[in-house]
Amino acid sequence: MARSRVHHPLRYRRARSVLFVIGLFWVWLWLGSGALLAGLHHSPVHLALAVYALAVAILVSIPAALLAGIRMLLTHPRGGAVVVALPAARRSPRADAHWWYDEKAS
Repeated sequence: MARSRVHHPLRYRRARSVLFVIGLFWVWLWLGSGALLAGLHHSPVHLALAVYALAVAILVSIPAALLAGIRMLLTHPRGGAVVVALPAARRSPRADAHWWYDEKAS
């Protein structure tokens, strides 16, 4: 029994969002992280923690970007995908927005 491949556009969008956020992080790192570290010169403990946190974030962002790129390649949505229209939900008479206070209001 042959199974058709299931495409998950949400996974593609999540991977694209991760790449976008990592790209913003690297742009901030390139342009503005020096000002953050310069502002911590009065406390060597805070400066050491900030440098350590940036180093960890840099080392984590590289494999995360690679995995997100691989996921984008593997779950790329098809261009000619079939869109299935779902039937409209039936509205009950009590489905309006004010059902919870219409009998209680005086």
